[in-house]
Amino acid sequence: MERMRGLRGAAMALPLLVLAACQSAPDSQLYTLAVVPPSGTAQPVRTAFQTLALGSLDLPMLIDRPQIVVRIDSNRVKELEFNRWAEPLADGLRSTLTGDLTARLPGVTVLPVAGSAVEEGTAVLAVTILRFDADISGRVVLDAQWSLTQAGGARKIGPTREAVDVSAASAGPDALVRAMSQAVAIFSDRIVAAVRR
Repeated sequence: MERMRGLRGAAMALPLLVLAACQSAPDSQLYTLAVVPPSGTAQPVRTAFQTLALGSLDLPMLIDRPQIVVRIDSNRVKELEFNRWAEPLADGLRSTLTGDLTARLPGVTVLPVAGSAVEEGTAVLAVTILRFDADISGRVVLDAQWSLTQAGGARKIGPTREAVDVSAASAGPDALVRAMSQAVAIFSDRIVAAVRR
């Protein structure tokens, strides 16, 4: 008798388990940063270097993760579990920054990695990202410090700190990532403006 009750309970629970197993988690959406063309025609730049190479690119651990991070308030953030970067954020940021600088510095070869031996005529750009996230209202902040050093130490620009603030069209992940790409483009514009001086 006891055994029959146990079997009856298991038989009643089985349909619930089957239904629970049929439910699936939402599909993950994968995002990448995108190169944003300059607003006008990029003018050739007269520089002391023919090649610009990206050296160190450091990110805070807070954002160096697969999920897109959204700031809730000054002390709390949340990960958008099903809205992820398609590649490590540092790699995506490096390739986007390279593309943005290439579009803004015609006549200058922009390399995504400096390498161990920097040749004469090459400047190395070092970037430390202090903050790069969005808040729940759709405001994106890119706060970074950068410096540019020419091979042989002939000329150095920086360290310079830049804070870029972009409002996204909405607080949805698509709009946030577009605004983050725009923030990287504005950051690139400021680097190019400093190089032109």
